[in-house]
Amino acid sequence: MATISFDLVSPENLIFNDDVGTIIVPGKDGDLGVLPGHSQVMSSLRPGRVMVYSEDKNLVKSFFVSGGFAEINPEKCIVLAESVVELNSLDKSSIEKEIEELGSKESKESEEQLSIAKAKLEAITVSFYDKI
Repeated sequence: MATISFDLVSPENLIFNDDVGTIIVPGKDGDLGVLPGHSQVMSSLRPGRVMVYSEDKNLVKSFFVSGGFAEINPEKCIVLAESVVELNSLDKSSIEKEIEELGSKESKESEEQLSIAKAKLEAITVSFYDKI
């Protein structure tokens, strides 16, 4: 079976680098499923889950990104993320508390943070893409 090289990069460092079977990234206009041989695409990202699967379609890693860009070509997918957190390290109760605190603030920055916090909560509670 074929693989595609995948790099997940945060402003601080390289988070993930390996040959994988499939990647799902949260594109600005919807989720993008990336397989080997994918056509060239450049997309901005919305806050959401990056799901990484092996060739045999088993989930290898899942991350939450707050935004960024994805560059895809037939051999490689590079995600340049504003911030990256492993999905299994997110705590539902602390995210709910953050949403509650941000809901009482009224500024452009707190609106963006609230949107990201809500996307985190959704990312850890939904189960689609857990298996492909």
